[in-house]
Amino acid sequence: MDHNHDSFLLEFLRHEGRGDYAGTTICSNCRLGVPQFRCRDCMGSEMYCQNCIVVLHAQNPTHRIQEWTSSWFTEVSLKNLGLHVQLGHPNGECCLLPERAFNDDFTLIDTNGIHTIGLDFCGCEKAQMRAKQLLCVTWFPATTSDPHTAATFCLLEQYHLLSFEAKVSGYQFYHSIARLTDNTGLCSRKVRQ
Repeated sequence: MDHNHDSFLLEFLRHEGRGDYAGTTICSNCRLGVPQFRCRDCMGSEMYCQNCIVVLHAQNPTHRIQEWTSSWFTEVSLKNLGLHVQLGHPNGECCLLPERAFNDDFTLIDTNGIHTIGLDFCGCEKAQMRAKQLLCVTWFPATTSDPHTAATFCLLEQYHLLSFEAKVSGYQFYHSIARLTDNTGLCSRKVRQ
């Protein structure tokens, strides 16, 4: 029994570092770039270069990325690595008239935390209104006029179930999601008016 405790603990500690990729010097995907990044939400703990981690997460902009700093991992957003989500067009299709979210500052709340997303709305002649573009990708806008914040449908479903089954209040639910983002409470959170 004691042996199992040790092996479980060692496995947890191994994941705090680079694990099986401690000696890896090439990206797990392209085999060219320097592997500095990993995803906390994808299965496995492969290390990728910046370009590959962004490309691999084009459809998962709320995944939590960590960057290896030669001694430990730090959190880094996909937005800061260069990911921009384009709404109003099929995945991978470019928009001729992209319109950045106000101040390039869009907040998306998902089941794994609160995220700052690089977001472009479609500005083409036949584009839907911005709130509709968000709804089309299953993001519920906080407002219908010039939305700066949205919640994923998955998050809303999770809250709906927890409010009925566990009597979780909206306040408690939001703060639990905020703690997934920063459990220390040291990072200030934006308050939207």
